[in-house]
Amino acid sequence: MSGAETRSGAADNHVFDRTTDVPLSDPPAEQSTAGIVHDLGNLIQVASSALNRVARHPSVSTAPALEPVIVSARTALQQAGALVRETVCRAAASHRAPEHASVGACLAEVENHVRSAWETNARLEVHAGRDLPAAKCDPLGLQNAVLNLVFNARDAMPDGGLISINAAAVVESHGIVVELRVEDSGIGMTRETVLRAFDPFFTTKGTGLGGVGLPMVKHFAESHGGRVHIESAFGSGTIVILQLPAMEARQD
Repeated sequence: MSGAETRSGAADNHVFDRTTDVPLSDPPAEQSTAGIVHDLGNLIQVASSALNRVARHPSVSTAPALEPVIVSARTALQQAGALVRETVCRAAASHRAPEHASVGACLAEVENHVRSAWETNARLEVHAGRDLPAAKCDPLGLQNAVLNLVFNARDAMPDGGLISINAAAVVESHGIVVELRVEDSGIGMTRETVLRAFDPFFTTKGTGLGGVGLPMVKHFAESHGGRVHIESAFGSGTIVILQLPAMEARQD
């Protein structure tokens, strides 16, 4: 992609970002809900940090039988964090004027989260055009949507592989949109799976917390006037394409 660049940032240890809270002027019931969500986010952070410390202990890191247990626990915490972030985003969105998101900044945050909370043989590459316009959406919501797509891509590559995120401005019939393509080299999807991928709680991962990430991404896209769709074939990897309306003025 012309004019593309890869952005990397310093790693942090958080899997949940509490940058947005529900205003204190809300009714008591909403304040109580916001407090519960806030505290749940803190607990997820503590559990994630503890799990990372346990995973690095020599007695654990040298025990192959424990690896799938650690991976499963990490995945569960990441999905729980995504649920909490989505709850915060939905609550906060009802109190804010329309926002715009710097796509490059959001993708840099995604890299930070992934590289700090993810120990896997999958590789992540991020490319964003230098002249990208801002997207007409909530920045935290965009970050969470991309995180959901990245974690789904990782889960589709049990033997590792490459995940790439490419962001560009695209001219559609209704105007300019910001398009993010999250592509993996994983197992791909059957046609039937593609058709049901956005159904709430539909999953091919067995029991657990699956079936929530893609419906969240769809809700986020459509609530901001965008759309999301999947291109995939079984055995050939998957591309998830997220499109959001672009701001008229371009970023510096």
